[in-house]
Amino acid sequence: ALTLAISIVVDDAIMLLENIVRHHRMGKDAAQAAYDGAMEILPAATAASFAVVAVFLPVVFMSGIIGKFFFQFGITLSAAVMLSLLEAVTITPMRSAAFLATAPKSSKLELWLDHRFERINAGYARMLGFVLNFPKSVLVVSLLIFGLSVLLVQRVRQEFVPLQDQNILFITGQTPPGSSLDYTNQKTIEVEKVLKENPNVASVLVTLGAGGPNSEVNQFSIPTYLIPRENRAVTHVQVMQELRAKFKAIKDVRISIRDLSSRGLTSGRQFPLSFNLSGPDLKILNESAHKIIDKLNQEGLTQDLDTDFKIGTPELLIKPNRVAMAKRGVSVESVALTLNATVAGVRQSRFTADGRRYDIRIKLPDNKVTSKKDIQGILVRNQFGNLIPLSELVDFSEDTTYQAIFRVNRQRAIGVFGNLTSGQSQATVLKRAEEISREIIPQGYSFSLEGSSAGLTETFKSLSVALCLGILVAYMILAVQFNSFVHPVSVLMALPFSVTGALLTLWVTGTSLNLFSFIGLIVLMGIAKKNSILLVEFTNHVRSEGEKSVRAALLKACPVRLRPILMTSAATVAAAGPLVFGNSIGQETRTPMGLVIIGGTLLSTLLTLFVVPSIYELLTRLESTKVINLDT
Repeated sequence: ALTLAISIVVDDAIMLLENIVRHHRMGKDAAQAAYDGAMEILPAATAASFAVVAVFLPVVFMSGIIGKFFFQFGITLSAAVMLSLLEAVTITPMRSAAFLATAPKSSKLELWLDHRFERINAGYARMLGFVLNFPKSVLVVSLLIFGLSVLLVQRVRQEFVPLQDQNILFITGQTPPGSSLDYTNQKTIEVEKVLKENPNVASVLVTLGAGGPNSEVNQFSIPTYLIPRENRAVTHVQVMQELRAKFKAIKDVRISIRDLSSRGLTSGRQFPLSFNLSGPDLKILNESAHKIIDKLNQEGLTQDLDTDFKIGTPELLIKPNRVAMAKRGVSVESVALTLNATVAGVRQSRFTADGRRYDIRIKLPDNKVTSKKDIQGILVRNQFGNLIPLSELVDFSEDTTYQAIFRVNRQRAIGVFGNLTSGQSQATVLKRAEEISREIIPQGYSFSLEGSSAGLTETFKSLSVALCLGILVAYMILAVQFNSFVHPVSVLMALPFSVTGALLTLWVTGTSLNLFSFIGLIVLMGIAKKNSILLVEFTNHVRSEGEKSVRAALLKACPVRLRPILMTSAATVAAAGPLVFGNSIGQETRTPMGLVIIGGTLLSTLLTLFVVPSIYELLTRLESTKVINLDT
């Protein structure tokens, strides 16, 4: 917010300073020019600042994790804008009066710039006079341009957050169900070897059979730290692609790779693609999940897809043979205690060392109970003191079981998660996954997003509502400021063109529409109104001084306000420029914001100069002509 505020806080001071200098060049002394210039621009500056705050404040009330971030964002920007207005209407006039009183003669550069601006003003006045001959055509063409730009939403990639190169990857994998810890360790060594051979990997941390309450001995996780991005010739996405290609050669292990771009922004899984299938029958859920996975992979939309439903874990079932046990004088309790002591182990005692208490557990060595035959040979003592083999007392059978059963909203659920193929839009893939699920899953089963995928839809919906609410509040503020329901519409006509410029810039540069570009769009909504406020407010001022013709007022007022409009727009673009360039950590989040602000400002400024006056002339026909006699 502090970074983006740079493009906003200077605008009020620029407007006042430019107007004060303009009055000074009319021949007024410094103090009078400062007073007259400040009072003339004060309504426009006030309206612009309050309209900007009207856009930022609604995001304060967003809910969820994202709402916590935007609370700070909205409060910071609102405070910065209001403080900049306070500075502009108090200190700027005083400073201008002091500097102008002692200002030296105009330099050659200043005179050269003044002459250039005079030519630009004259050219703009001629073009505006021509455009005002066709106000309805201008309105239709401008709406067509906006309508066509809306179609770009389908062409621009949409995702929750962009992939960020933070010098770290997170690799997880699993061997077949039932694999021993030793077997998993051997496969992990093969994975680790591939990582060590990659020149872009700095270090790894391998963890087996741990990492969460549902982890098993056949699972492993490897946080992989890359060398700093400034020392790498490839991006972290290219490193991930290289590693995926090498991992395919490792048999009997399923591996997925992801970065940590959305860490901390949502709950649940942080994969770009993550959804749940819910319903009563796990078998149907599992079949449906794999059909969706196969379909998405066949269409080339996804990679590394997997589910959290693990079947096939071998299980040895031991059922007491009560007839055989009765003949041999063995109780069920004796069998249970013997199995517990030999296979699981029992705590016999405890000892203290180094200030800590340790359990002493007694059990058979692990290498003595590795198969069904080993367990069948365990001896159980009967009531006469004789040792009886377990195989004579119980019935053995082998089966497979689930590692875990997950539920969502009290229903059995299977989660599907994974990565998108390079260049794919997260929103498009999620929409396609939902379409496929509707075709596959039977009635009584449901599809729902989670984690990063749910964050995409929830955040975009919340931001869209906040943005619309901000525009509505801005309209009400402008209606009070202008004492009209008509003129705020002329002001707000600048907003569609700023959206057009933002979407066009994202599409041309191949940048996605994500959480951070949406932040830039909100800032842009606040900035774009300032130019049209300058035009509309000063046109009203000219008309209030006695100018009866609306067109004449526009041709007089708009060229005068051209210079501050160009100055504030140039300052906005210059302040957003550093956001676009750079290669440090987090650059992927700053670039979309900068591109949206630059592209939206440039196009909205260009179109605002002609469209807003045309709309203003059309809407003046709707102005009320009633005169209210307050004396009565």
